[in-house]
Order: sequence, then C-alpha cells, then structure tokens
Amino acid sequence: MKKLTLSVREEALRRVRAVLGRSGLKTSISELFDDYIALLDGEGLAEELCRELGVDCGGRITTPEEVKAKRPASLGAPTSELVRELRRAREIRL
Repeated sequence: MKKLTLSVREEALRRVRAVLGRSGLKTSISELFDDYIALLDGEGLAEELCRELGVDCGGRITTPEEVKAKRPASLGAPTSELVRELRRAREIRL
C-alpha cells in the first residue's frame, strides 16, 4: 500500500470522525479514504467483485465510452422524433 499525505479541512475531518464515532464503525480515516478510492476505480472494483464471486470476467472491463463507440450508427430517425410522431397520431385518434 502506498503512503499518502493529504490536506483536509479541519471542520470536515472533525465531522467525519464524529459520524464514524456515532455509527460505531471501527474504521480509520485511511480505511475510509481507501474505500472511497476503490469506489472511484470502477474497473478495479469490478475485478475485485469477480474475484470474490469466483467468476471469470475475462480480464479487462469495457468502459461506457467504448460501448458507445462500438454501437452501430443509427439507421432511422432519432427516437425522439418517432415518439413525437406516435403521440401526434394518438392525439388525432382521440
């Protein structure tokens, strides 16, 4: 584990320690920060979850941007236009 020095507003640190104390959690500020960083690291979190579940997730996780880039180009009108057209047709029928 890498040691890191952070600057934190005293008031914020005091409130966090108070919350931890009231909740009965035996968590240090370092553990809390490590958990927060893990949440921000979606790929690492997914890999850890796969390991814990004993599932082979196939290595690298595809990012949302990669999924969007691999989508085929739309062949028709945008969905918003189709919905608008359906609503108009329904209003005419009513």
